[in-house]
Amino acid sequence: MKRYSLVFLDIDGTLLDSNHQVMPQTKQILNRLEKRGIPIILCSARSPGGVETVEKQAGLHSPVVCYSGSLILTAERSILSDEGIQKETAVSFKQFVLDYFSDIVVSSYLYDVWLVDDVNHPAVRREARISQCTPLAGQLQAAVESVPHVHKLLAISSQQQITKLQNAAAEEFPDLTLARSGPTYLEVMPKEVSKRMAVERIQKFYGVNQAEIVAFGDNFVDLEMLQYAGLGVAMGNAPGPVKEAAGRITASNDEEGIYLVLKSLKFS
Repeated sequence: MKRYSLVFLDIDGTLLDSNHQVMPQTKQILNRLEKRGIPIILCSARSPGGVETVEKQAGLHSPVVCYSGSLILTAERSILSDEGIQKETAVSFKQFVLDYFSDIVVSSYLYDVWLVDDVNHPAVRREARISQCTPLAGQLQAAVESVPHVHKLLAISSQQQITKLQNAAAEEFPDLTLARSGPTYLEVMPKEVSKRMAVERIQKFYGVNQAEIVAFGDNFVDLEMLQYAGLGVAMGNAPGPVKEAAGRITASNDEEGIYLVLKSLKFS
């Protein structure tokens, strides 16, 4: 039987259930594997603070992938990889949304700063409850003067509006990756950044083969990661195209889907 030595987990809709909790059997098996020396890598579109909140809940101590690969940190929290959207492009994208989709909320993420226009907007407040992170009100154009780049932008609105923005922005900003992390969420990242890229970099960091990687995800932002891994597992709550791209489909994030797969695999 094939053996695995590296596990990648998306967070929202994958590791966390609908109540934003790590399910008990999943937590137990992840802790057992990590104690055996198997790195459990949280690979998320979240900020460092948002990822670390879940890492603590799960009791893990491995490297983490933030912003879908724009920022990768070691277990000791030194920077393993740091890339982002060019500052001028980020400002232009935000202005594009303001000009043509003024009802869509756009957040900006710069290292562990979550920058918004209105901290009291319902979409921002909901995201704050989910991520357990605190937004900061401010202007992106001023904020970028003190950083090398913007790690990601996040657009939130209705499913219909997000689809319209994704289609329009794909033509206007060909150097950006636009990926859905949920029906009402559009993740905006530099073209060269993806969860697959992050998996490859951590794979090299640990010196393991592609075939030894197992990865779990539930949405379009996870597609390339699932296709690259030796075993890519789609959650039962994933949309059809994500399930079709995966090597295996498990139960949903509310049904211990990660646990059910991991307990059936062999690890070296």
